[in-house]
Amino acid sequence: GSEANDLAMRLARAATGRERTVVVDHAYHGHTVGALALSPYKFRHRSFDGKGQPSWITVCPAPDTYRGQYRGESAAREYARFVEEACEAGDVGAFFIESGMSVAGVILPPEGYLQR
Repeated sequence: GSEANDLAMRLARAATGRERTVVVDHAYHGHTVGALALSPYKFRHRSFDGKGQPSWITVCPAPDTYRGQYRGESAAREYARFVEEACEAGDVGAFFIESGMSVAGVILPPEGYLQR
């Protein structure tokens, strides 16, 4: 998984020419340096590298319908809106999300979120 995420990040940069990457809060994408840079779960802890969130990362709220701000039928739309707004400037090369966020407490995105 870690190497696959590193490769996906490199491919996205090569294909788009853009470094900015959007991730969701509490995400964990692996143990390599690149995958850790995509992982708020890790880069927000002092033990990571002391540098914190990379400047090229934009963090959106996790689509958590249990602990998060939005629930019900509008949750997918409301959480997707954060990602859409992060992408408005046109400088985003990739969006990384786990289809099931296990480290974050088993968060499954609401129906329709990933399609948006």
